[in-house]
Amino acid sequence: MNKLVELQKKIAEEVVLEDAFNYEEIKYVVGVDQAFFKKGDKEFVVSAAVLMSFPDLRFIDSGVDLRKVDFPYIPTFLMFREGDSAVEAVKKVLREKTVIIVDGSGIAHPRKCGLATFVGVALRNPSIGVTKRPLYGKFEEPKRSGESKGIFNDELIGYAYKPCARCNPIYVSPGNMISPETALRVVVATIRNYKLPIPIREAHKMANREKLNYLSDLDSSG
Repeated sequence: MNKLVELQKKIAEEVVLEDAFNYEEIKYVVGVDQAFFKKGDKEFVVSAAVLMSFPDLRFIDSGVDLRKVDFPYIPTFLMFREGDSAVEAVKKVLREKTVIIVDGSGIAHPRKCGLATFVGVALRNPSIGVTKRPLYGKFEEPKRSGESKGIFNDELIGYAYKPCARCNPIYVSPGNMISPETALRVVVATIRNYKLPIPIREAHKMANREKLNYLSDLDSSG
């Protein structure tokens, strides 16, 4: 495990917390989410990436990656379990002036290397992590709809944001090549009437559709 910790720290050293391009230059966003299933004693991950125009969020393209999982579920080490699959799915749709939005942590992570950081560093592209539960850092919970509060670990590493009056906050942190402030701005612009960003919602639905398709194919093939 010590080797994995050191690898995460090494990846974190490559993180850039400055905007690769201005907010007004963003042309696309990619939502990334994953689904898991088992067949016999084997476990598989389906990674889905959905490319949408920005800021109007029209569907443009999608990519999927399926592979066997060889690493156990260990909190704060998800990049070793599903990171390569997520990267391959995004590669299939990535274009210029795109921001990747990952269902997973960015630098709001004990070693500043969540899944969104891994994806952003691997692809050398702006990335943002969004989670439904806080993983790391200190913050004051936002109370009002549309309110955000900074998440800190000596420095600003993200934001807790309350999308609506009746829903719990979500937690936004930069992955790579984007500032915490711009990361929040992009996420807020993609939420609309839902708790989570629309690109992540669409990727979630696609990953689960593909999961069902793969399970159906496996069953029919015996």
